[in-house]
Amino acid sequence: MLMGLRHPPTLAFLTLTFALTLPGLALASPPTDIEALHPEPLIANGQGVGQCAWPTAVAVTGGGGLCTGTLIHPQLVVYAAHCGAGNKTIRFGETAFSGGRTESVQFCMTNPDYGGTGDQGHDWAFCRLKNPVTDLPITPPVSGPCENTIIQINQQVAVVGFGETLQGSSGVKNWGFTNLLAVDKPGNKVVLGGGGTSSVCPGDSGGPAYVQFPDGSWRTFGIASTVSGGCGGNGTHALLEGALGWLEAESGLDVTPCTDSEGNWAPGPLCGGFNTLTPNQGVGDWSSWCAGTPASVVSDVCGNAWDDFDEGQLPSVSIASPVWGDTFQANSEVDIFIDAAKHPDGFSIKEVRLKINGGDVASDLADPYEFLKANFVTPGVFTMVAVAEDWSGNIVESEPVAIGIDTEVPPKPEPDPDTGDGDGDGGSGDDGGTSFGGDDFGADFGADDDGAGCACNSTEGSPGPWWLLGGLGLLGLRRRRDG
Repeated sequence: MLMGLRHPPTLAFLTLTFALTLPGLALASPPTDIEALHPEPLIANGQGVGQCAWPTAVAVTGGGGLCTGTLIHPQLVVYAAHCGAGNKTIRFGETAFSGGRTESVQFCMTNPDYGGTGDQGHDWAFCRLKNPVTDLPITPPVSGPCENTIIQINQQVAVVGFGETLQGSSGVKNWGFTNLLAVDKPGNKVVLGGGGTSSVCPGDSGGPAYVQFPDGSWRTFGIASTVSGGCGGNGTHALLEGALGWLEAESGLDVTPCTDSEGNWAPGPLCGGFNTLTPNQGVGDWSSWCAGTPASVVSDVCGNAWDDFDEGQLPSVSIASPVWGDTFQANSEVDIFIDAAKHPDGFSIKEVRLKINGGDVASDLADPYEFLKANFVTPGVFTMVAVAEDWSGNIVESEPVAIGIDTEVPPKPEPDPDTGDGDGDGGSGDDGGTSFGGDDFGADFGADDDGAGCACNSTEGSPGPWWLLGGLGLLGLRRRRDG
């Protein structure tokens, strides 16, 4: 990986830009020169890493060659789309083919909008791990306008990868400091390295560009895509920020513990505990998941820490779609969208739950709050109520929304002034909402008790059936993602 110019470039390196993947042929057997770490720098202005240094940079092998990736969430590794999605092995450690630890993959996906080598701004992919890596402090994405102010020309950053070196070897993790040369936020890419500073080489594809925040934590902002002028030339990285919406929607995971889906500062308890290692100084060994790796305290880099808000300021919640009176045919799929937000001075939202006819059927742990493909199979009128709970324990309910399944919906009743307006101002606890909701609604307008029942399922990889509610007649509800 990294750096400077190698021996005179081959014809392949004379193209302006090329993807950084090493061909799969190189993976037929582990190279003999990567069994042990190299104690001396391997390449100009870069060096091999010590044990457990830069531990969230991982090797991504199989199904197209050697690439590099980054653990940005305990269960999510990001890398480059041009590395492909098939048959991936994720290895934590200092060499790509031996040692360290491997983690089983649940599934991988590449960005379907990636347009090829010249489309660096869309060159991203991910693998969701079968089990979360909970013993290793992560390096989460830079997210939101405030955090992204650090991404600017001349900012010092670190690049890490398992790619080629000046000696032509590959498969050993190397790293180096460099500076940002160009920042193209509309194009979702940055250029770094070259000119004798650390840069990227084939095999570094998908690898991280890290930046250190004022609190000492390392955050991931770039995904290595292409290099101009050959190994060690100017490297172009996709900005991870542009991938976040797609990553969360497709993986089913919340990868932004400090911000909401719009990039606003909305920290929860997981906004902290990020990797704060001194560059290239690892702690522990891989048998213990690098035990003792230092981690940051709760973050307040863009506002209050998650536990430093006013518990008297309540969140708001409402059902955006469907609306009262909407009707659907039996067995049609209904997508349910919830608007929920923290008060500017209040705690962040912990969870949004969906009630149908008075019973909890599903929950979502991160915005945007969506309950997709609800399949109502029994004719009748059904009421939905959204419940938002913040991290201080405040609980508020939305106004109810009634829909009809092959049935006309009665007119919406006037709210009972004694119970609040139901839009999040009803106080803490389950006191919000109107008198026309909750457990009483199903008795008056819900499906019959001998209905088909429901199995409410979450997205792939989440815990499975949520509830079985006799008489509801709801099948196949899935929530959007996990925390």
